[in-house]
Amino acid sequence: MLPRPSLSFTLPSIHDNTKLDCRVYHPACLNGSLAASDKAWQQHAAVVAHPYAPFGGSYDDPVVFLIVSVLLRLGFVVATFNFRGASSSHGRTSWTSKPERADYMSVAGFLVYYVHYLRPPQHPAFTVNESAPSPTLLLAGYSYGATVTMQLPPLYSILSDFTSPAIHTPAADIRLRAQHLAEQQTTMFNTPSSPRKSLGMRVGGDEDIPSSHSPEREEKIRKGVREILARHKLIHRKHIYSTTGQSGRVEREETCLESIGNLIMFRCAYLLVSPPLGIVANLATMNFSNPFSSWSRRRKGGPLSARNYDDDVKREERAAEVKLMNHPTMAIYGDQDGFLTLKKMRDWTRQLSSAPGSQFRHVEIAGAGHFWLEGSVVYELREAVSSFAATLLET
Repeated sequence: MLPRPSLSFTLPSIHDNTKLDCRVYHPACLNGSLAASDKAWQQHAAVVAHPYAPFGGSYDDPVVFLIVSVLLRLGFVVATFNFRGASSSHGRTSWTSKPERADYMSVAGFLVYYVHYLRPPQHPAFTVNESAPSPTLLLAGYSYGATVTMQLPPLYSILSDFTSPAIHTPAADIRLRAQHLAEQQTTMFNTPSSPRKSLGMRVGGDEDIPSSHSPEREEKIRKGVREILARHKLIHRKHIYSTTGQSGRVEREETCLESIGNLIMFRCAYLLVSPPLGIVANLATMNFSNPFSSWSRRRKGGPLSARNYDDDVKREERAAEVKLMNHPTMAIYGDQDGFLTLKKMRDWTRQLSSAPGSQFRHVEIAGAGHFWLEGSVVYELREAVSSFAATLLET
């Protein structure tokens, strides 16, 4: 059982401006007044991605709900979203998962700036602790969502798209929407008489949740974005574009949002639930032979030559695995999961967890299938997620 989302809205994907359904859930400590004995929100946040859309995956998936409920109880602000082609998100599922990685990156960028601007009421016993560790940003996914999570570039690379984006681009729109919605929520926090939309409880289905595609709601957000843009400090920057014409390069001046010097610094962590490593993943994504492909090509702006392709694939795979080893990572899977090759999963998790200094950990749950419907395995999954997430709050 989840509370109703505090926010239900859309975001443009930085890949191609495709409109994505998004929700943000606030933990209980942000939904009411705090007593001195209550724990204050520590700015921990998480994104949770859903299974493969053509197989019915969406942010209403029961396992996604379970992960979100555990994280909310621990004090995380949690964002969920529908990949392109899922539910009422626009577009269609790709064959490569490259657009879906950009969808995920769009939501992660939004959440970082949303948390940065969110100003909840001050805790009664609040004191400044400059030595406190940075808050955690947990990037999580279940099934296909876990595959996309593994493919993500490092957090600093994700956020580079949002540092100083040109106005009227998806990245700039995402930043401005994050600021507008955070300021809107801050106003609600400090207005006791305002209705708290997040107090109602939902037990499944969308019938009690306002549509994120409501024209009236979208127009209000657009108005808020325009107002924030009008008071934003803008900078002008020259940018050189590659062309196919005779000159080969064109220089243009862009108007951009100014970078934020004191942007909140997150410690990144990863949660992978039932990542489908095996033949079924190959059929579902058409990309299993290179599960970490092309985020470096997105940076470089061009295709690879056939001669260098294999070397680049290996570098990207290794970089993605290093990312998982260098940050707290938990992979949770069942030994009866028909969507993965158990030997391959065991070899992969053993290799990553046994490397010197690795922060990669894994839990194999006996009797659990891909959908976590067997006996009491769902409770073991809940405990594994809770135990891992709780450790992120202690360090």
